[in-house]
Amino acid sequence: MEKIKNMYPRIIQKFDNFIVNLVNKYAERNWYSSPLTKKPKGTKEDYLKLAAKAKLIQFPLVDQIETENHFRIDNQFLDNLALHTQVGIKKSDICYQHGRLLYSFLRMYISKNEIVNINVFETGTAKGFSAIVMAKALADSNIQGKIFTFDVLPHTHKMYWNTIDDTEGKKTREELLKEYKYLIDNHIVFHQGNTKTELKRTHIPRIHFAFLDAVHDYSHVLTEFNYLINKQQKNDIIFFDDYSENQFPGVVKAVDEICFKNNYSKRIIKISNNRTFVIAEKNDG
Repeated sequence: MEKIKNMYPRIIQKFDNFIVNLVNKYAERNWYSSPLTKKPKGTKEDYLKLAAKAKLIQFPLVDQIETENHFRIDNQFLDNLALHTQVGIKKSDICYQHGRLLYSFLRMYISKNEIVNINVFETGTAKGFSAIVMAKALADSNIQGKIFTFDVLPHTHKMYWNTIDDTEGKKTREELLKEYKYLIDNHIVFHQGNTKTELKRTHIPRIHFAFLDAVHDYSHVLTEFNYLINKQQKNDIIFFDDYSENQFPGVVKAVDEICFKNNYSKRIIKISNNRTFVIAEKNDG
């Protein structure tokens, strides 16, 4: 009987490895065939019109937060990046204000805590918008650091992305972001895989700042938080995307539970009817 009990950990590990391989094979089969769109959705002019329209929308609360934090990203940099990574043809309005907030809060965190070397953790890389924004914050702060970003989407496989770049043919994410190579080389590490499996084989000893924006359900958010729970210290920050009871009740449930049980303060930032974020800061304990 004792011998059988001792076998349990090995059996569980083998089963766990089997599931990891199964999930990764499924991801490879389903994410290497232009999953975002099978063909270009519009012309170059279509995307430029959408970008121009998005730039006209005002967000007074974001303006206020940038003033409070004393850090504001260069608008020209942000708009150009968004044209290639955020402006797409879809039913909902184009909104990339989380980029402004990420930059401002990350710069404030670095300044407030006198950080000289930082580890940033991101889930949900997508086209790379948020990772580039955070890399820009590190570069502008003149500090060392890495952004470890995770997504099932491959970095070096050509596909259509539903961006203006599609009018030039399929591109890799690497090609999509070629203008920002200097930031990528210095600050960004891309990981491909579902966070539920990929995090099990990734070791990041310390995480100062996190942006969680992968699968928007209760289970995934908790999995990602559990990875960083023992890697954060007082004043460290988690930025949660899409805190919306109507759209993503699982995210709201997970964020509320995380903050309550683990002593994180919670600042809810609602910038429109469709976009709400949470800035969670770790307190003592």
